[in-house]
Order: sequence, then C-alpha cells, then structure tokens
Amino acid sequence: MPALSLRARLTWLIIAVQVAVLIPLGAISYQRERAEMVKLLDGRLAQAGRTLGTLIADSQRGYSDEDAQRAVKLVTDAQRGTVVVAVHAKNYEPEVGFQAYDPHGKLIAATANLADLPPPAPGERGFSDIEHDGAGWRLFTLTNRFNLTVRIGERAENRADITRELVLEHSLPLIIGLPLLALLASLAVKQGLRPLDKLTQVLSERAPRSRTPIAIERSPGEIKPLIATLNEQLERLEDVIEREHRFAGDVAHELRTPLAATTIHLESALIANDPAELEFTLHSARRSLGRLGRRIEQILAIARLEAGAAAEQRIPLDLIVLATEVVEELAPLIAEKDISLSLTHEEPAVRVSGHEVALTAMFRNLVENALRYAPEGGRVDISVHRDAGIVVIEVCDDGPGIPPYRRALAFKRFERSSDTKEPGYGLGLSIVQRAVELHEGSIELLDGPSARGLLVRIHIEALDG
Repeated sequence: MPALSLRARLTWLIIAVQVAVLIPLGAISYQRERAEMVKLLDGRLAQAGRTLGTLIADSQRGYSDEDAQRAVKLVTDAQRGTVVVAVHAKNYEPEVGFQAYDPHGKLIAATANLADLPPPAPGERGFSDIEHDGAGWRLFTLTNRFNLTVRIGERAENRADITRELVLEHSLPLIIGLPLLALLASLAVKQGLRPLDKLTQVLSERAPRSRTPIAIERSPGEIKPLIATLNEQLERLEDVIEREHRFAGDVAHELRTPLAATTIHLESALIANDPAELEFTLHSARRSLGRLGRRIEQILAIARLEAGAAAEQRIPLDLIVLATEVVEELAPLIAEKDISLSLTHEEPAVRVSGHEVALTAMFRNLVENALRYAPEGGRVDISVHRDAGIVVIEVCDDGPGIPPYRRALAFKRFERSSDTKEPGYGLGLSIVQRAVELHEGSIELLDGPSARGLLVRIHIEALDG
C-alpha cells in the first residue's frame, strides 16, 4: 500500500481530531439535553396534574354541569356517573390523558384514552411507566389537599418523537458539517503546504551543476532549516560531482599514456624480425604494463578511500603490526635497491581506532615513495611511537626531498615535479593525505636529517591514551 502524501495525512489527522472532539461533545450535549427534557416534561406533567386536581375540586363546588361541558367539553357517562373528556385524533390530544378519583376511590373524571385504566394501587404516588392499549405511558399520580387522587399521563411516543428530534438536531450539523469541515481542512492544508509545492517546483526547475542557493528569506520559519540544510547538501553534492568529474578526467589522461606506450611496444614486437629487437620490445611492453597496473592500483586505492573505507566501522588496530606487514610485502623491492630499512617503536603495540584498508594504504604508499626516491644503497627509517595520547608516525628517506615551495602541491593528484627522474604518478601522497583525513589526523612534510631527504610526519589520536 503506497504511503499517504503529507497533504492527505494532515487532512485526515485534522478530520480525525474534529471527529474525536465533535462527536463526544455532541453525544454529551444530547445526553444533557435529553435529561433536561425529561425533567421539564415530568415537571410539566406534575404541574398539570396539580392544576387539574384543583380545577376538578373547584368544579365540584361551584360549577354546573352545563358550564363544565362548555369549558372543558365534558361528556357525561350516565351509567357510571363519570365525566369522560373526549379526545380528537386530528391534533395532539391522544398523546395526553388523565384520571381523577374522589376520596372514596371512585373515578369521577377521565379522558377517553385513559378511562378504562385500572385505578392506582393504594399508596401509589409520583412517576411511573406503564403499558396501556399497546402504547407506553409516563404517568404522574398525586393526592391533593381536597383528598382527590389525580393521575395524569403522557404517551411515551410523544417523548420518543422529541428524542428523535433531538438526535436529528445534534446529528444533522455533524452530518453536514463534517464533510464541509473536511473540505475546508483539505483546502487549508493545501494552502498551508504551498511553500513545499513552491520548493518542489524550484528544485525541478533547477539547472544541473547550478550552485545558486535556494532563497529562504520569504520562506516559513519551519521550512527555513530544511532549505538551509538542502542548500548545504546541494553544495556538497556539486563539490563531489565536480571532484569526480575532475578525477575521471585526470584518470583518463593519466591512463592514456601507458596504454599508448604498451600498444606501440606490442606493435613493434609484431613487426620485429631481429630476436634481440623482439625481446627488447616485449620487455618494454611488460614494463609499460607494470606501470599501468601500478597506476590503476593507486587509482583504485583512492577510490576505495573516497567511497568505501569511510563508511566502514572503525576497529582497534595495531599500527606496529600494519607497518610490519607492509615492510614484509615490499621486501623484494627493498632488496632490489639494496635499501637499509629500519622500523623502530618504543612500545610493543601502538593501537588506534581506524579503518584497516586506509591505514594499510597509508603505510604502503609512504614506504613505496621513500623507497622510490631513496638512492641505491640508501636508507629509509620508519618510526611509530606515542606522545601524550597521540600516535606519531615518521617515515624518512635520504633522497632528494621536496623543496619547501612545492610541498603544498605534493598532495595534489597527478601533480609531479618536471625535474624529477623517478617514475610515479603523483598519487602516493594524495592517498596518504586522504587516509590521514579519514582519521582526523594531520600530516606535514619536513626536511630529513642533515637537511637531506624528506621526513613525513603524521599525528593520529591513540586508542588508549
């Protein structure tokens, strides 16, 4: 099931809040009004009963039968001596009725609809509910000061009609109002979310590679942090895209030369007739392939550092172990150039929290650079020690070094001095710098001992210091 849009979600939440508030309030209001209606009707019934008892008592003393018939439309039942009031079905008269009994319990007056109702039980007083002629009645029974017993009643259907009217009165506004409120809430939410629609339109119309920030001055306060963060992320994204484009262009440029050289050597080998010339061209092609392989390896190392190593979880690592493994891996190159290499450390283990891929690449490129620029029979010294909670890594060689004015450029990719005679691609120190940055460390290039060679010094925070 697809997720609801923010507009639909807000609309439904507002409707739910309205329903949760209005329906209970309507129900409570209905219950209170119904209770007040019952009290009012019962009070009216009781008042009517008392008034009727007084009128009957007065009529017994001072009115003639003819006057009573004219006043209240009485009909005399000759057999029982009881005054029976006729009721007419064309109006609401059948809904009410009464009985009146003299002190001896004789029925002296009644309406036609209650004339045959059995007399009240001795001591029966107050309100009661009965069934009579298939209809429910609400009765009120009293004995007044003239010792007349009066029982007046109202059909329950009359009260049910009033209750239905109350239900309709309370339900109709909800039935009509809730859809209207839902429509208005939807329009209000739509209007309230217009800044987001505008932001979406601005983003959809944004030109590729644009660095123009999205304006936030006239945006609502709730959206300003979102737009500010979005501007930062877009700026970072553009930086990454630009860096990757530049990197891809540099890679294409740097791979073009060794590929072309290898192709030329292989074509020369195909047309060579002299075995010595064939052997020379094949060896040249092999060297070109070796340089190409090393260049690709360094490019992949940078790509891993840029995209992969930073996403890995840091783990405790012993730098002495990593440095030793790198030295053992490069042992053939050390022996080939007859380099004197030393690895010194004051402690048996120096631990940091880091990425193994990045730190291994850092050591490998540091040592490879030192071996490449150190002369035949030269010296390379590696030192790893801890100083006040900081690990200090130093790699020093006795080669030509890097002039101070070029040290800032030494970390740029594919940046090499035109006067150097050693093979390389300007990637080694770039890889080292990126690995150091991943560990929030620092790196500096210094003169070697006796102002000869290059000393690379790195600071990384120790794990247990």
